Amino acid sequence: MGRFIFVSLGLLVVAFCLRGSGADCPFGWSSYDKYCYKVFDERKNWDEAERFCMDQGKEGHLTSMLSSKEESYVTNLAFKSLKQPSMWIGMSNIWNGCSWEWSDGSSLSYEAWVEGPHCAIVKSMPGYVEWYDVECKSRLPFTCKFLAEPKDPAPE
Repeated sequence: MGRFIFVSLGLLVVAFCLRGSGADCPFGWSSYDKYCYKVFDERKNWDEAERFCMDQGKEGHLTSMLSSKEESYVTNLAFKSLKQPSMWIGMSNIWNGCSWEWSDGSSLSYEAWVEGPHCAIVKSMPGYVEWYDVECKSRLPFTCKFLAEPKDPAPE
């Protein structure tokens, strides 16, 4: 009987730990804070990549990076699987040539890039992460992001 209780308690602890906190994301997507992210090692131009993310449903977009912590999470996630150091992010000045905007409408409160045409990429190398602008017709990999469903509270 003691062994049964010990094993049962152990399984409950494991289940609770695996449940984690934060948000539920679909299979194959990773969660950070309250968002889901997925890396796509497919070469698309910026507009194709943005439309692809939107087609994933749940109001998805190319990834907006609203803090250095989020940037670090996304670049670490992406560059584990990508064969090159650059990928699209959800920023462009397509709609307004004078100012940059996130495709998901988030306010631009964090920036980390070198000046230069219309759509933004993030480039990560050992020791640094920088943003660059390149021609939107370039074909690059990308990550998509959407607001996750909140996890159901654990039954009491």
